[in-house]
Amino acid sequence: MNVLENVLLLGARVAASAAAVSAVDEKKAWLILAWVSTVAGNLSLLGSAANLIVCEQAHRAPQLGYTLSFWSHLKFGVPSTLIVTAIGLTLIR
Repeated sequence: MNVLENVLLLGARVAASAAAVSAVDEKKAWLILAWVSTVAGNLSLLGSAANLIVCEQAHRAPQLGYTLSFWSHLKFGVPSTLIVTAIGLTLIR
């Protein structure tokens, strides 16, 4: 299941739970869900179709011939995703 499907399936539940507390919390819940689902695609090579497309195009380019593995992407993806998520959640709060 990809991030978009998770948002579509869980978004209404998250918003309803937050709305039970207050309207401000409902808005904040939608912002957090949007932020995290956007950034989550950067976590791994398989997290986003765009990641796979760029990886394949870099591999096919004759002047580059670069091969990006799942693990080499993960070394960058995990720290950058955690940092960007922490900054975004701090700004949203």
